[in-house]
Amino acid sequence: MKFELKIFLSIMFIFILSLSIINFVNLYIINQLISDYLDIQSRVYPDFFEKMKVESILEKKEKYATVIFLWEAFLVLGTSFVIYLVMYRYIKKEQRYKSFLQLIILSVSHKFGNSLSSILTNVEILKNKVNSKQLDRIEKVVLDLSKDVKILSDTFKKLEFEDRTYKNVDIKEVILESLKNFEIEEKKVILNIKPIKKYANKTDIDLIIYNILENAFKYSDRYIHIKTVKRYLVIRNDTKENVEGGTGVGLLIVESLCNLNQIRFCKKVRKKTFTIFLDFS
Repeated sequence: MKFELKIFLSIMFIFILSLSIINFVNLYIINQLISDYLDIQSRVYPDFFEKMKVESILEKKEKYATVIFLWEAFLVLGTSFVIYLVMYRYIKKEQRYKSFLQLIILSVSHKFGNSLSSILTNVEILKNKVNSKQLDRIEKVVLDLSKDVKILSDTFKKLEFEDRTYKNVDIKEVILESLKNFEIEEKKVILNIKPIKKYANKTDIDLIIYNILENAFKYSDRYIHIKTVKRYLVIRNDTKENVEGGTGVGLLIVESLCNLNQIRFCKKVRKKTFTIFLDFS
């Protein structure tokens, strides 16, 4: 069920419940007043009470209750319709902005990718003619930027903007599927994982796990340890000697997606190890 539909149904339920309670209390008080009035009249004016038509009083009460019910139904339906129209226009407007933003970022990423490829080509040509540490540093920076641009582009292509769906995702299955994208034979991959279910967006979980594993395979020297402890996922790897870190775009995306899906993200950097904790509670 879509989020906006849930909100709409919740508002209708609260509205109907509130009016029903008010109507019930109102009719209960009217019944008490009529009962008290008839009781007093029967004792004070017994002859007059015999001539009164109690049925006519009750009939008027029923007509009053019917009119109140019809007005409440009209109020609920009319207000709900107006709320639905406002929400629909707001959500459509937000979706257009998000689609436009996605298009801009993908276009800019594509332009950056082409420019960086051109720079790398010219750097390679220069390196064939001149050996220079400056050229090596330029090449390193451009390569890191190219990887970050690719991460951004791939992330925005996969993210769901128009219709985000949530379901129970098996974290173990996502990890095993994501590992197929890496050369696990080149590293010692230690797996000690059990199924963990998390109600979240499947695409977001795929991106979270993929970016964490990509970071681990990129900077690890010999091993990557992946394990689960209760509702926690721990991914730890050793680090290469004299490794230079990137710009951290991948982990920044991971942290943002974790916040979006109510997943606690934590990282610890030690002298020779890098550890990431994900809390799926």
